[in-house]
Amino acid sequence: MTLFSRRNLHYSDYKWTSYVQNDPHVNGRPDDTLFNKEEGNEVVYLINKLMILWDYRFANTGNKMEKLIHDKLPAEIAKQEEVQQWLKTNLKF
Repeated sequence: MTLFSRRNLHYSDYKWTSYVQNDPHVNGRPDDTLFNKEEGNEVVYLINKLMILWDYRFANTGNKMEKLIHDKLPAEIAKQEEVQQWLKTNLKF
């Protein structure tokens, strides 16, 4: 199920790399795969996964996640699971 897509993104400065279907950067559960916050496909994938895991249903929640990732994600947070933990701590409603 897709809750958040490229058209929902607030920022437009992402790179858009093509990935093979089962690439861990855009498939599966968030894990120790490296995360690139400048790659639009990775951002959309991670936001969708977290919205499903955390049972969020509104695109504006995805936009809040995107803005945090884009503007405030510390450089030392480099893996999908680290981004997940950081967002869980920093996402406030």
